[in-house]
Amino acid sequence: MDKIKQHKMEIVGDITMEKAYLTYSLLREEVKHWQDERGTFWMERFSPAGTPPYYQLVDIPDMTVLELWKRLNRVMGVVVSESVLGKTWNGFKANEPVKDPELLSCLQIALSGIAHLFKAPLQDENEEECTGCPICGEAAAFSVLTPPNGKRYLHCTVCGHEWPTTRVGCVRCGSDEASEQNYLNSGEFQGIDVVVCEACGEYFKELDLRVLSVEDFVWEDVRTLPLNYAAEQWLSDHASQTRKVQ
Repeated sequence: MDKIKQHKMEIVGDITMEKAYLTYSLLREEVKHWQDERGTFWMERFSPAGTPPYYQLVDIPDMTVLELWKRLNRVMGVVVSESVLGKTWNGFKANEPVKDPELLSCLQIALSGIAHLFKAPLQDENEEECTGCPICGEAAAFSVLTPPNGKRYLHCTVCGHEWPTTRVGCVRCGSDEASEQNYLNSGEFQGIDVVVCEACGEYFKELDLRVLSVEDFVWEDVRTLPLNYAAEQWLSDHASQTRKVQ
């Protein structure tokens, strides 16, 4: 087997997350209230598909999305009419960008809050072959190594589902060639590697839960955003070096 390539990343800048965490916590608290108050009502109106993904986000009823989205907007002090929200949601489903960052943040957290209702005990013997979430169809945000032996799972931050995967390989394209995987890490984020795949040019985070404890994977993704920036810089530098060699 080819040796896995390890690289140290330099994290530039001191990015404070205190304000972001406070805002996120307020929104998550509102999501929890909504789930307790309205979750059962809406779950009775959802039906899973016969094959994965069982609940795609674009198939969530518009009224469900708008109901929670409006509540989160109120928490943020964002005043938007229901007609504008409906138009924005339809555009989002058609892959149109949501330009207002606060509106987009509330929508993403709303979708995650709804999708977390879908963590039904649906098992598929072919889950290990899935790179997209079998429940909601979204791309996995992390691969995680679990104690005690480092068994590897993929984790979806949208709905919270985890499913087993191969011990090594790219979670984006499925390449299992060790020589194509670059493991980037920083001393500031112990237990986390950013895995860059040379086969597809994409990257993802891998969390070793034998080293760190994670209570909220969504916040963990936000907290470690400096790793994303550093990985993008590494990719840019690597591309420049490759062009010079050629």
